[in-house]
Amino acid sequence: MAQPSLEAEQASNPAGAAAPPRHSLSGRLLIASVHILRLLPFAVRSALGYCVGFVVGLVPTREHHAARLQLAAFLGNGSRLLVARTFANAGRTLLESLNLKPILRKAASRVAAPQWDQVQSWLSDGRPLVALTAHTGNWDLLAAYTISRGVPLTTVGREARNPAAHQVLCEVREGYGIETIWRSDRSGVKRLLACMKERRTVAALIDQDTHVESLFVPFFGEPASTPAALIGLGQKCNARFVSAFMFRTGPMRFETFIEELDSSLPVEELLAEYNRRLEALVRRFPNQWVWFHNRWRSRPGGVRPSFREYLAWLRSKLS
Repeated sequence: MAQPSLEAEQASNPAGAAAPPRHSLSGRLLIASVHILRLLPFAVRSALGYCVGFVVGLVPTREHHAARLQLAAFLGNGSRLLVARTFANAGRTLLESLNLKPILRKAASRVAAPQWDQVQSWLSDGRPLVALTAHTGNWDLLAAYTISRGVPLTTVGREARNPAAHQVLCEVREGYGIETIWRSDRSGVKRLLACMKERRTVAALIDQDTHVESLFVPFFGEPASTPAALIGLGQKCNARFVSAFMFRTGPMRFETFIEELDSSLPVEELLAEYNRRLEALVRRFPNQWVWFHNRWRSRPGGVRPSFREYLAWLRSKLS
């Protein structure tokens, strides 16, 4: 059979738009499954995600071992039940976030935001706003809720490794109106500066040990590599900084915890205060943070132990 000519391809795609990515069979199945799951009622997806996550959390995977030892070392409770509940919250958040419109329509009765009047005053004073947030409660709902209240929001994010998963991630975030600047984007810093000049709110999840410019500041009493680049950039633009988290407070109930940070503090001190606030809330809601992430794996001095060495270090803290 003759191959289609370049002219024929251009005729079928006159705008020169990039062709959609071709996914593997597993990728196509993932995308199809997501489209089906989105149609389920919010409460059903939430319950299903919780149950699946709970079961996954009982399986002795690498992530299970990391969560158990980190909970034991830093919270004093590495029980199998708490580990499973941690995975359950992540599973629930994942399936809920596939379609947040149902909960947003009921946000007035489902989401408590006692600081919102203060947020409105910050937004009206002409300074850019930088929100430092974390993987707590339902972090995607926090972003979607903020946008639903009329706040233009840009986030900095890391691409999913799986192309199909990344496509789903993009579709979900675009669905509730968020702009995402991916870390691999070489023009990312330029766009961030433009966002601040446009007085868009810029948000970043900075509670994980990632391969970005970071500083070691205390978290649960132990130095933790914490992303720092956005702080310096925001200070150059005279930005106002806030810590912003969301936690579940009951069945289908959520609450925001938003407080201003002193923007005049040195970067290290500002990050330390952010970590103190996050730690206090994680202690209050211990199963609503991603304990399966290897939060303290990078060590001061440029040392990053192997996973086995990291687990051994965690066990040494229990003796």
